[in-house]
Amino acid sequence: MTTQLSRHGRLAREYWETYRPQALESLGSAEEQEAHFVVLDLRLKEKIGSLSDQMLQEVPMEERAGARNAVRAQAQELVYAQEVYLPKEPGTEHREM
Repeated sequence: MTTQLSRHGRLAREYWETYRPQALESLGSAEEQEAHFVVLDLRLKEKIGSLSDQMLQEVPMEERAGARNAVRAQAQELVYAQEVYLPKEPGTEHREM
């Protein structure tokens, strides 16, 4: 059974396939790997939404509507740095996604 991942989950899986193949393999079977990325996908969406909301609170009320997309992009970048872009495994640094 394949669960549909959002772009966040798909990006994470592609990153692991490209730069963390040993870590990916260590997750276990294809089903266990899929389950990992389903959970990660949900966590990414939740964290990005929560962080965006927090960051928007710091924007003056009259500027929030215009700032929403920029704030969300910044929140996504911060969450990806913590959750997706983990250290590359040796020998994969030259690869490109």
